Amino acid sequence: MRYYKSNAVYEAINTQKQQFARLKFVVGDAWQLVYGDNNCIPLVLVYASGVQENILNEPLTSEEKEGFSLLNILGSRANLPVLFVRFNATASAIEEVKFSDASFNFRTVTMSELSQIFQGFGLPVSNTKTAKYLNDATSSAYHNWQRGSLGQALTVSDIDLWKVDSEGNPLKFYELKRSFIALDRWAPYVDDYRNFKLLHAVAVRAKMEFKILYNLRTKNPWHDDATRLSVFSVNFALAPPITFLGIVPFNEIVNL
Repeated sequence: MRYYKSNAVYEAINTQKQQFARLKFVVGDAWQLVYGDNNCIPLVLVYASGVQENILNEPLTSEEKEGFSLLNILGSRANLPVLFVRFNATASAIEEVKFSDASFNFRTVTMSELSQIFQGFGLPVSNTKTAKYLNDATSSAYHNWQRGSLGQALTVSDIDLWKVDSEGNPLKFYELKRSFIALDRWAPYVDDYRNFKLLHAVAVRAKMEFKILYNLRTKNPWHDDATRLSVFSVNFALAPPITFLGIVPFNEIVNL
């Protein structure tokens, strides 16, 4: 899973917030996660939020409430449990987290206890004895726990971007991809199909649309270019399951 705090799509939305008010996302140390089994069947949704130590036990922020609300509506529509995990993102290592279901009755659980909670929802759990998980340059301690404690058969993906209606209810969601390959030549990698299949399964259960948006990012010189996007529809009931729909200017993102 990627571990970046922003990208050109998010930055473009933020610079024109009024125009793109119906596009929502979480960024930084927050993720809206979908967990599934080896067959890409979704089993549980998790809002994972890394915060400063001094607010770990404080009420949820407005950003956390909005991000969790979108995930909770998705869970209700898809008939999936929704959990909230809050952890200290500034610590060099974590041994416990704050955990709650949609009731917001938070309690402190150890990483071992968190593994057992996930196992209770049918997710595979490894027999790891590690009690402390470290932050590093490329990942958070929570994601290191995820890799170390949940089994290899696990399928997991995060939701990158939402489109909501005038009342803030989610209509569809998108996977964001970026690479150095030209817009008219890039295609979703087969290695990512399991994640796409998982997200599509959630979308079908929730009666929502799921699409992939791709933008060009070059290294020499460095440039993350979201002025134009390649758009792909996803439907694993068809063959092929992913269809290229065309290239659109960024401003058209609200109509996708």
